[in-house]
Amino acid sequence: MSNALGLIRADHVALRVPDYDATIAFYTDILGFELVKEWTLPDALPGARFAHVALGSFEVEVIGGGQLTTIVPTLDVGDHLGRGGYGHLCLRVKDLDATVAGLKDNGVAILAEPFEVEPIGQRLAMIYDNSGNIIELAQATV
Repeated sequence: MSNALGLIRADHVALRVPDYDATIAFYTDILGFELVKEWTLPDALPGARFAHVALGSFEVEVIGGGQLTTIVPTLDVGDHLGRGGYGHLCLRVKDLDATVAGLKDNGVAILAEPFEVEPIGQRLAMIYDNSGNIIELAQATV
C-alpha cells in the first residue's frame, strides 16, 4: 500500500566502508545476509565497488573503495545517542542472549550488552560491524 506521496516501502540503507571485502564477509558470513548483486560506477566514483546484501526483503548497500573520509568511532551508548544524523541499523532477533553469545563467539565487538527498554517493550543490545558502524539488536519482551 502506498501513501499520498506514492511511497511504497523502505528499500535499503547505504554504508560507506573502508574495506569492501571484509564488510561483505561480515554481513554474509557473520550476520547471515545474502549477497544479491555487485556493480561499479566508474564515472561517478572511480575505484569504488558497490553491492546489495539482503536479510529478507531489507537490503544494505555496501560502498567501498575510492576516497573515504573516516568518522570518529562511537565509544558508548550515550555517545552514540548524542550524535546527529543516521544512528544505527536495527535487526530483530528471536533470542537476544543467544544472538549476542553467538556474535561474541565469532569475535564481533559489543557496544552494549543486552538491556531492557520497558517503555517500548524490548530488550536491546548494540554491536559494531567490521567498520565500526552500529547495529542494534532488538527482541520484543511483550
